[in-house]
Amino acid sequence: MWRVFPLLLPALLSGCQDREARAETARLAARVAALEAQVQALGDAGSGAVSGSRPDEVVMRAAGQHCANDLDRVLETHRQDAGSYPAARDVRLPESCLDLRVGWRDLKPQSYAFSVADLEGRPLAQGRGP
Repeated sequence: MWRVFPLLLPALLSGCQDREARAETARLAARVAALEAQVQALGDAGSGAVSGSRPDEVVMRAAGQHCANDLDRVLETHRQDAGSYPAARDVRLPESCLDLRVGWRDLKPQSYAFSVADLEGRPLAQGRGP
């Protein structure tokens, strides 16, 4: 009897695993179906509300944030080299800020704050130093 047991054990275990695997697969399939339904519902709800300019807005926001990051880098590099932030007249805007508006809210030797807007004045990003 004990000789047969090792031979039957893998068959018994694989039978349990098959049932468990089928149950897990069914559970995962139901979860995927529910998620697909949610995605479809979100797509349907958004299709009427999203205008054609939405991708353009995302691109402009990304461009604004890129400009702000580059300008932060320029200002911090100047501070590290010179010990203070530059005067507004001495700031050379990075190329990523072309076609965008940079508005200085604060530019002192030890701190700065600015905003980045598109050409129509819509705010896109901001930057601030200590």
